[in-house]
Amino acid sequence: MRVRIEPRLLREAVRMHYSTQLSTREIAVSIGLSRNSLKRLRRHLENIECDVAQLASWSDEQLYQRLGMTPFNGFRLKAIPDWNWVHAEMRNPSVTLELLWREWRATEPDGIAYSQFTASYRQFMRQRPLVMRQVHLPGDKLFLDFSGQTMPIYVDGQPEPRQAQIFVAVLGYSNYTFACALWSQRIEDWLHGHVQAFNFLGGVPRLLVLDNLKAAVIKHSRDEVQLNLIYQQLAHHYQTIILPTRPRKPKDKAKVEAGVKLVQRWLLAALRHRRFFSLEELNQTILELLPAFNQRPFKRQPNSSRYSLFMESELPALQPLPLHLYEHADWRFKVKVRSDYLVEYDNHHYSVPSRLVQQQVDVRATGQVVEIYHNHLRVGSHPRQTTPGISVLSEHRPPNHQYYSDSEPAALLEWGERVGPAVLRHLRYHLTERPDVANGHKAASALRKEARLHGEQRLEEACLYALSIKTFALKSLQSILREQPDKRPNLNAQPITTPAHENLRGAHYFAEEKDDVTC
Repeated sequence: MRVRIEPRLLREAVRMHYSTQLSTREIAVSIGLSRNSLKRLRRHLENIECDVAQLASWSDEQLYQRLGMTPFNGFRLKAIPDWNWVHAEMRNPSVTLELLWREWRATEPDGIAYSQFTASYRQFMRQRPLVMRQVHLPGDKLFLDFSGQTMPIYVDGQPEPRQAQIFVAVLGYSNYTFACALWSQRIEDWLHGHVQAFNFLGGVPRLLVLDNLKAAVIKHSRDEVQLNLIYQQLAHHYQTIILPTRPRKPKDKAKVEAGVKLVQRWLLAALRHRRFFSLEELNQTILELLPAFNQRPFKRQPNSSRYSLFMESELPALQPLPLHLYEHADWRFKVKVRSDYLVEYDNHHYSVPSRLVQQQVDVRATGQVVEIYHNHLRVGSHPRQTTPGISVLSEHRPPNHQYYSDSEPAALLEWGERVGPAVLRHLRYHLTERPDVANGHKAASALRKEARLHGEQRLEEACLYALSIKTFALKSLQSILREQPDKRPNLNAQPITTPAHENLRGAHYFAEEKDDVTC
């Protein structure tokens, strides 16, 4: 099959094809593929056998091989104009489409031709008057957005209050609403708001509907949607799907637009005279007001409320929360491995297998660990360090580097601590107490060679025996390992017994003779 799709999009398309019931259009919009390419891919998947359970363990090359596809070699689509700008300019009677096309092509020389420009604009105009009434199923969609209104927080020591952003989430079927305060609209706070919303709802919806804020959507053109890969990791953890709305189309997420207005009117307005001194204090107050807000009866349905609809129909339809808590991870993509087989993250350098020198890897960092991936497979893992330095795993070094590193004094002493106190005592003697430093270092390195030949436990026993006879000589230790005198039976430790015989006089005889002399 000769559909050219890059590995990340191909992997997500295959997963959605087998694990969801979405239409081709919904999947194409979610992951940013053209519908025609996705149609050909889905027809191809129906004619082959694919074990999707093994999808996560395949590298990029294995993915193309298992699917029988040609690897992606990159392509570029022609740029298109902003049709809202074209439509706004066409309101001027003296402006023509040809004039606008020439002005736009001056800024985009590789853009679409004039015939495509006019045909696309006519299609845009045919779609403008249509308004679709959206019908939402229970547990299907969660609409997400930030409120335009912020809340001031008077942090100690700052002359001016710090403005907190208000994150709002509204379920499509019941209008059940969640809100919380965050410090910013950056990706870390955006993801934190999702986690808090899922915990508040007690489940996960099938789709996440959001606008094109920078923390979530990197690029959203007519034919391509590029999502933040860190945001996609959260969606994968919760087994949900991201569905961004069209740019500058607030009606696509009218639920959350109305929810934001209601939150501003019934929650934020009620707090306008209160002063908050921490983000936690503001969130606790919002959390106390949310139950009363969600239990308010609808005007046209007095016997129903957001809470009642949520409990009756929406909560049972939500997907369960995952067993493991979500942990935010920061990603660095296409990081080139240096000639010293190190990659840098947060001013600290971490090792990767030496075979990956001059290749590109992806770095994933959490609060506790830094992981390195190559072709979707993890090739290294290190405890995260917060100070500048180098973290190198011994197995990442080539054999000659590993041999040299293991012979360093610090590495030898560290190895001796793991083996035992007797070996450590010999190493300290050779490395720090001997006057001939060079010969001492050679003797210490020889101890590690003997451990490879005889085993670390046997070396510890031999060193302990050498200490008992008060010797540190390397040749004596090698003789002990070879002849094993410490394994021979100790005759001095066994009691000597005198055989009974009539011609042998024991201690009792001399005791009787002494008594006779005394008398």
